[in-house]
Amino acid sequence: MYSVRVQGLPIGCRLRRLALTSLLVAAAGGCEIEWGGASFHLEDPSPPPVEAAAEEMAAEEVELPLPAGPLVWVVRSSGAGGAAVAMPVARLEDGVPRSLDFPEPPPEGYRARFDSAFAVRGTEMALGAAGSRIGSIVLSGPPRTVDAGCPSVVSVRALLPSGVALPAISFGLGAGTSGGDVLVPETPVVDDRIRTFGPILTEQLLRQGGEARPFLAQRADLVAVPWPGDDRPAMAATYLINDSIGANAPTGAATSLFFLARFGASGYVVDWSEMRNYSGSGSREIFTWLASAPGPNGRIDFAVRRDGPARLLVASTESVEGERGIDWMESARCPALELLEVPAN
Repeated sequence: MYSVRVQGLPIGCRLRRLALTSLLVAAAGGCEIEWGGASFHLEDPSPPPVEAAAEEMAAEEVELPLPAGPLVWVVRSSGAGGAAVAMPVARLEDGVPRSLDFPEPPPEGYRARFDSAFAVRGTEMALGAAGSRIGSIVLSGPPRTVDAGCPSVVSVRALLPSGVALPAISFGLGAGTSGGDVLVPETPVVDDRIRTFGPILTEQLLRQGGEARPFLAQRADLVAVPWPGDDRPAMAATYLINDSIGANAPTGAATSLFFLARFGASGYVVDWSEMRNYSGSGSREIFTWLASAPGPNGRIDFAVRRDGPARLLVASTESVEGERGIDWMESARCPALELLEVPAN
């Protein structure tokens, strides 16, 4: 219904003119009209149109989608009896670890939806270490928040073959990844063959990387790595020039070299390597071996990237295409190794 104001005529005249001009007034649509000495003004009492801000607010209320599984969990042993804690760190895409993209801070309700989808008590998943499946883990406790911007940590119980101890670090593979048959993990040792080939490979890799001082390289870490299906262990080594693990950043030019090598027909052959040249702490990266797990499309090898005391997980997936590199690196704001060391309240 429209309202009309009429000015400039006597009362009787106003009524007659209003009756004669009702059609004009209906078509005027909010304009002021003068006719025969009378002034008409049409007012539209309808509500204003919906503003775009309301549409934007509705868009913001759309739920943030959860990551597509399966997820990769870091499992840290916390004592005897198979007790441990676990935290999701990545998702698997075509068998390769990818970023979990956990939002910081998570929007309201996101953590509850995430935990309801992936951290339900009683959930069982494959447990990988030493390059193969060594058993299973079962989520046994309620999720707890140790960092507001990171996924929840969950207590887990390990199901292992008789006589097998839970490693300090292992990896849980979420629903959809069987991990293969359960195998009793081997415990290889560094032998004379590894000690002989280690320095030879180090010099070759350093020279290939353009390092003019390969003779200055000092071994910082060397471990024998089990490789299922091969009775000769692989080896993982870290060599440093003008630097050391856990020390302050070097004052001059430094180099770090990490490599994983398998025994081939004529000796050890490098399967994965990372070399870094740096000065100070600006680009300092030292890699050390951590563990491995079976993935849907091949072995996933994990290392730790260090910059002084900071530790971040990195992963490389075995590939039939040749040279390997880093496929995934953990977010610096959610370091799993540190968060899993936070004691339960």
